Amino acid sequence: MSDRDSRDDFWDIEKLIPKRNTARLSPFATDTPVVDYAPAEEVKRRDERDEAERRLTEVSRGVRSTDDSTYYPTDMGLIKRVTVKKFIDKYDFYDSFRKSALLYFDYNAPRCDFAQFYSYMPQYAHLTPSEKSYYFYWRSEIRHGRYLKTDYSYLYLYVYEILNLPDKIPPEEGIRLLCHAWREYRSALPRIDLYFSIWVEDYCLVHGIKLPSELLSGFLFDCISTAPLKEFYLSDINEVGISGTEALIAYLSDYDWRRGKYAGECDGMSASTLTNSSYRDHMLKAMYLLLSEIWNKRVLGKEQKTSTLVRDAFPNSLCTHSVKCKLEIEYISLTGDTETRAAVTAAVRYTENKLRQLLGVKSRLATKELPTEYKAIIDRYFDKYMKQEQHRRMVESRPAYEKLYEAPSVAMSHDGADEIERLSWTTTARLVVDEESVSAPTSHGELEIGVPRPDPDMREEITEPGEKLGKHTEPLGTSFSESTCTEPMSDEAPDTYGLSAEDIALVRALYDGTAPLGLSTPVDTIAERVNEAFLEGFGDIIFEPSADGWQIIDDYREDIRIWLTRQK
Repeated sequence: MSDRDSRDDFWDIEKLIPKRNTARLSPFATDTPVVDYAPAEEVKRRDERDEAERRLTEVSRGVRSTDDSTYYPTDMGLIKRVTVKKFIDKYDFYDSFRKSALLYFDYNAPRCDFAQFYSYMPQYAHLTPSEKSYYFYWRSEIRHGRYLKTDYSYLYLYVYEILNLPDKIPPEEGIRLLCHAWREYRSALPRIDLYFSIWVEDYCLVHGIKLPSELLSGFLFDCISTAPLKEFYLSDINEVGISGTEALIAYLSDYDWRRGKYAGECDGMSASTLTNSSYRDHMLKAMYLLLSEIWNKRVLGKEQKTSTLVRDAFPNSLCTHSVKCKLEIEYISLTGDTETRAAVTAAVRYTENKLRQLLGVKSRLATKELPTEYKAIIDRYFDKYMKQEQHRRMVESRPAYEKLYEAPSVAMSHDGADEIERLSWTTTARLVVDEESVSAPTSHGELEIGVPRPDPDMREEITEPGEKLGKHTEPLGTSFSESTCTEPMSDEAPDTYGLSAEDIALVRALYDGTAPLGLSTPVDTIAERVNEAFLEGFGDIIFEPSADGWQIIDDYREDIRIWLTRQK
């Protein structure tokens, strides 16, 4: 071989790769496997044993039948029908959780320090020894009503026990445990509102039990805002009462009165008797009367269109096969009733206008979509408070010396009444002349001492009934009230009390019962200006609030008629 051939062999890769053995085929197998045939009785016993073990396993897992159950609740307000559909699949990813929960149900631990714990889906297997000790100690305390420091994961593990052990914890007791834990820990763990509002709702619907609304009354608005089915928390308006009215307003109205300009500034406004607390109370009480009327007419008074919602129960929770199910819920949806929503929104605005009048500020919120009958309900509630506020303003506007003539507010007393009677009889004895002390006139026509004698200088001859007796006397036949009262208007000098032509035009329009036209100033401003002028010149106001705005006080209509006839 030449040198050139050896150099070419250097690049032959196949010569460098090791040689492999040629694969050999295995011989054809002709042997038949041996089968162990058991007697028929043995096979039957084996199948029965396997079936018994399967049933025992299902019982330990709490597997329920696959039959759907439907009920029609009578105490859930807008919820009309609930169907609970069981899961048919037999696969249970969290089967071991229920077994562990049954094992640890009565387990307690001694007092220990808090150990922080976090798990996305907490289970007993995730607990370290220190975390397990604190959980069982914390759980024993919470079962006795003592709510110690905890983490989200501890609380969720406690909820999973309640959800997955309905045979150990009766649903009537379980719902109260859930609501108590929700109420006690929602301030420290604010994210639980999102989950508890769903789990509590589903727990009641699955087991057909009533929600203990009294435990959630302090934060019912938050429940509605996060719940997937808001109608569940809207029970009968008569059961919700004043405490739940705020939640109903928030759900049925597009206007949030709590963010109003004057809702949080009442305490700083000295011109009004309203405070922050009374502002809220008046809003809720007035709206409660209105919502009761709406509820009776639109929910109970006529047939409503229902909606249906189908979803899985207990989302984002650890559920074994025993509690996994679907919910089919038929309910009355107030969201679709645009007429009711528009009316409630306008009613909230109108109520705030009334509160602003009590505060002494202008009413500027539009209420065009408010029906007349709803407006009358709100006016009827505020009528007495408007009169009280009007009287308070009138008293404050009087001069200081007039307040000295008011009768002191003293409680009634029998001893005080007896003392007043004794003093009155003493005064009577000093003023009334005893008849025995009066003797017959003397020959000179003089009276005995004890009888007052007229002063000859005060006597004047009376020629006609209309002629005056003297400088300080009144015409004959005129009563004291007629002689001492001041006439509001005079024929000789008609007084406008400083009012402009626009002000007089408003007085004339309200007297005639017509709408004022061509005014450049708001009616409320003119009405207040007229009242102030008449209070100073006439002695009292002539306008009072009404359902349509302002009206003339009936007692002064005749005086206003005379006053208007003398104005140009």
